[in-house]
Amino acid sequence: MASSENFEFDEAMKLARARPRLSVSAEVFGDNHSKSKVVIPNYEKTPQEQAKIMEMIKRCFLFSGVNSSGLDLLVKAFDFKTANPGDVLIKQGDDGDKLYLIESGTVEVTRKNATGQEEFLCNLSAGDYFGELALMYNSPRAATVVAKTEMHLWTLDRTTFNHVVRMAVIKKREKYDSILSKLDLFKKVNPYDRCRLADALVERTFEDETVIKQGEPGSSLFMVLEGQAESFVENKLVKSYNPGDYFGEIGFILKKPRASTVKAKGKCLFVELERENFINLLGPMEDVLNKNIKNYKKVLEELKLENKHLKSL
Repeated sequence: MASSENFEFDEAMKLARARPRLSVSAEVFGDNHSKSKVVIPNYEKTPQEQAKIMEMIKRCFLFSGVNSSGLDLLVKAFDFKTANPGDVLIKQGDDGDKLYLIESGTVEVTRKNATGQEEFLCNLSAGDYFGELALMYNSPRAATVVAKTEMHLWTLDRTTFNHVVRMAVIKKREKYDSILSKLDLFKKVNPYDRCRLADALVERTFEDETVIKQGEPGSSLFMVLEGQAESFVENKLVKSYNPGDYFGEIGFILKKPRASTVKAKGKCLFVELERENFINLLGPMEDVLNKNIKNYKKVLEELKLENKHLKSL
């Protein structure tokens, strides 16, 4: 996550932001797109601003599928915006034409439920982004976002987002959301938060290698996409994992050393979710999982039983 400190902008930066924008005609740079000519806006920025935006988007999981040329285009296309406490940045049900990236400040995200009551979803701060759902799915805004403090934001237009980011993000979210929704640990997490978790998943390939080692610290959760893995305690085979299974949850949830060694049997493809990334996206794990207390208790009970079983071997 980016720092939440407010940035003090001098007059030179303000003047640079006030200069008229230029446009560039460029080819699409997303790895999953066929090439086509699009006009990408190019807002003048100081070198410091360009570097700051690049730093933020490189740390955003949303842009992880964008290549280096595409990242350069994004830096040019982001436009600066300020907001005051109480300003409504996006409103549920409205059409959406921008994605927002927070440089400093905090916003509150709410959504009306089926009965019309406003429900709190989360707070977002420096380094976070919002507004991408309407752009990706050409749908109305899914939530309302209101500034809680003075805000410094960068906005990205629909055209640039669609041609540089959209399809890579949609494919990744659809692929991994179907996996996350089947796990007891995440099946009751709301769809918006699951999408953000999907952004944070990283594919890892192992071939006849150790993925996690008994007794070592570890905080990642692994899910099997392809192939098979085996779990060993003191070199004794105790369990096999197939596509759709997951392991590493003892370290991920309880922050305890690895209870077993897991090795890839042949070539295997996994997705990895870091505990730190989970917390950065959704907040303290206990708070998130306690919202789904029934499943959380079930998972904790299973972990205790598994830990007890492994220690008895």
